[in-house]
Amino acid sequence: MNRFAGFGVSLILVMLVCSVAVRASAGEWVVIHPVSIVEAEVYVNRLQTTVRLTCFAEDLELLQGVEPLESGKYDSAEIFEATQDHAQYLVEKIRFLNVNGEVIDAEISGVVNPDLPKEGADAGTLMQYTLGFELELKYDKPPEFLTIEQQMVAEGQLLPSELKVLLKQAGSETPYKKMLKPGAPETFRFDWDRPPLSQEDSQEQWDSWFDKQREDTLGIGSYSSVYSFIYINNAEVRHEVLIPLANLAAMIEFERSDPSFLTVEEQSAAAKQIRRFFSVGNPVLIDGVEVQPVFDRIDFYGLDLRDFAVQAEKRKVSMASGRVGIIMRYPAKGRPLKVDVAWDKFNEETIRSVDAVAFPYNEVKQVSFSMFLENNVYSWEASDAPELPAVTNVDLDDPRYHVEPATVAIPVVSAACFLLGVIASCVCLARGGGGGVLLGSATLLGVAGLLSADTAQVEVQSPFEPPGRLAISETTANTIFLQLHRNLFRSFDYSEESQVYDTLARSVSGPLLRKLYLQINDSLRISEQGGAVSKIEDVQLLSGQQQAEPFVENGFQYRCKWNIVGTIEHWGHIHERTNQYDAMFEVKVVDGAWKIVAMDLLDQPQGVVKTRLRKF
Repeated sequence: MNRFAGFGVSLILVMLVCSVAVRASAGEWVVIHPVSIVEAEVYVNRLQTTVRLTCFAEDLELLQGVEPLESGKYDSAEIFEATQDHAQYLVEKIRFLNVNGEVIDAEISGVVNPDLPKEGADAGTLMQYTLGFELELKYDKPPEFLTIEQQMVAEGQLLPSELKVLLKQAGSETPYKKMLKPGAPETFRFDWDRPPLSQEDSQEQWDSWFDKQREDTLGIGSYSSVYSFIYINNAEVRHEVLIPLANLAAMIEFERSDPSFLTVEEQSAAAKQIRRFFSVGNPVLIDGVEVQPVFDRIDFYGLDLRDFAVQAEKRKVSMASGRVGIIMRYPAKGRPLKVDVAWDKFNEETIRSVDAVAFPYNEVKQVSFSMFLENNVYSWEASDAPELPAVTNVDLDDPRYHVEPATVAIPVVSAACFLLGVIASCVCLARGGGGGVLLGSATLLGVAGLLSADTAQVEVQSPFEPPGRLAISETTANTIFLQLHRNLFRSFDYSEESQVYDTLARSVSGPLLRKLYLQINDSLRISEQGGAVSKIEDVQLLSGQQQAEPFVENGFQYRCKWNIVGTIEHWGHIHERTNQYDAMFEVKVVDGAWKIVAMDLLDQPQGVVKTRLRKF
């Protein structure tokens, strides 16, 4: 039997059990429904919520144990008394929770009894009458969140009770509609500055409203949905799952002292259970090899946290509205060529489908997983994935980076002429000023030396410069330093520490290598994101100049100012920070190549983190 045929049979069975007939005293068959259906109109104002509940009087038979008398009729007095009891039952079983998961007390402000005939209703006819109840909830300030859950479960009931919610926020005529079953709470969020628009507003206005809501919630707007984000890069595949705690509780039995909450102490044990649960199934294959997950984080969140990349302060969370963020890494031995990510963690009641978003490098792909689909695997193959950037040596024998020691040019002919002229002048002076021929010769040699200054020359070490002084032009110094500086930060595109070290060693020498690795790595950490290391997106050189002093043997000093734009991404949104640096570098020739051998960080003002959403 195929899946669709099986579904059809199941649907027929459901229809049969939903229509159960009982024989009334008059001998007729009357249809009753073995499931309680309650309709709730919820009107949320700034300081008060009004709830109007409507249900069939048949619920008194299903949930309050009312039975017809031997006469075949219901006792009207018993019906009225049971109606009052049912009001209290609904207050206990339909709960309204605040942002912290605490119950907001509901007061019964009105009861509408069923309009029964004076002689009493016939057995099996309570479906023809309705009950009405009005509840009031009060609070001190306008709520941002309201969670509704119901636990209307009667012993022996064939199907779970249903709560149909029609919720309106004051200031808006557009309602939210939800169907709630036991154990499946729903959370509603309210924007009191921008309530939902009306049906008469334009599509453009609605698009703007939805964009603002998405921005406020960082794209995580549903509080009962499972979110899946799949990242692929040169170093790893990362799978991030955000899942309601209530959904997990349907598949994992969490031990807790209070059924409504999970305490901080209980969260540690729950995290271990979640790790075991996600260690099996949802396989990830990299180049055809299944890779086991490394769990980076398992965090528990309340409703008031929007940014799940932030490791929030630990506190107890509500089972009805809490969520769990799980980050699993699957390390790659090299640049992945093929990746397969599967989802098989379905549950008939709470997780029938999962909408995922995949980010292979800079692409964005929407993915749907569903228990009704045959294939629940997201597959990706490398095509135009970027290669890791090249980090090149800055060799002295490269014409772009070649320099010579500081020398002076001596014209050979001029020097000989001047030397002979000096000798002739000295001989002339030794003779007491005589020797006109010698004096004339000395003068001619001096003139000849001047005229031949641009002829053949020889380069010799300058006697006016210390040993090791290099003749480096401003242009050459800029070329050398910019390549070294570029190499520094390209090294951090690699993920493994050994790879970063190897590439850094091409541009850095001596004790500075370890120091610089730690210093740059630390500067890339974003404390607001739990200390995660950001990815370098851009290095912007602001200014740079070779420094004349102090003297550096076989090298030079260079002062530079630059910006680093770093990003870190989780849950479909990107945190970007731009940090500015001002530092003095010492650059020298080491083993035939230019290397940075010292760095003095002069200033490092902390940048501001900006957040932007991925478009999907």
